[in-house]
Amino acid sequence: MPNAKRTERLELISGGLILSAGINRFDAPMRVRSDLTAGLKVVVLLSGRLQIRIADGDEQTICGPAALLIRSGRKTPRDQIFTPDIPLRYALVQMNEAVYGERLGQALDDCLTGNESILPDNPLRPLLLTCPAGRPLQALANQIMTCPVSGPERDLFLCGKALQLASVAVASCLAYANSRPGPFISSRDVLNIHKARDILIGSMRDPPSLETLAQQAGLNVRKLNAGFRAVYGTTVFAFLQEHRLEVAYRLIASGEVSVSEAAFQVGYGPAHFATIFRKRFGISPGQLR
Repeated sequence: MPNAKRTERLELISGGLILSAGINRFDAPMRVRSDLTAGLKVVVLLSGRLQIRIADGDEQTICGPAALLIRSGRKTPRDQIFTPDIPLRYALVQMNEAVYGERLGQALDDCLTGNESILPDNPLRPLLLTCPAGRPLQALANQIMTCPVSGPERDLFLCGKALQLASVAVASCLAYANSRPGPFISSRDVLNIHKARDILIGSMRDPPSLETLAQQAGLNVRKLNAGFRAVYGTTVFAFLQEHRLEVAYRLIASGEVSVSEAAFQVGYGPAHFATIFRKRFGISPGQLR
């Protein structure tokens, strides 16, 4: 079972809006099968990785920081696998149609009409869109997770932030889906992209150059870059930095090593490490101890 460091779930607007946020850690790969309820679900994944399949659709791998949008008109089976290597930090907003309204539902339909690359092939199948989570989305998710308001007005603050996060995530996912050229990536290339990821993770302290990594994975640099964006929604450099910081976060939070030792283990000098750690997590490494 996951070791939940902090999770919270609130029902707002008479139960029409559900907000949950927290940090989960897994000792081993965790498979969760559950049913989606009708409505709109928005997830901002600040860190962590998961594989998700809805009904009989294709399995997708989501690597944070990323946004995930699911719109379903009926109860639908969902299969998720959470990976154990880095903490899963997330903010999730679920709304029924009474909250998000007919206008947004119609806007979603209008934006998707004519774009066969993102329309489900079955009109009854839920729509699933993802995109990288930019700084505005990450900031909103962090504001929800570290709510600065207490007392009776706290729920009002969180409700407003939840609606703001949902609106920005919907706009981001639609813009990303409609702007992507959708290059074809063969199943063999996807396997090679996974191989490149494994090489990066295994050599994060002293990673190879892009050219060497591409050669080791059986790709050229163009396919490596395009493949990482398509499969993980981010660049090779951003993926490596995120993994390094998450590993360091886990080491420091556990109390197993000092801040300088954690920086060394993931391949950073102490001064640079402190700067990018604070920029990523909003706190200094020393504040975790």
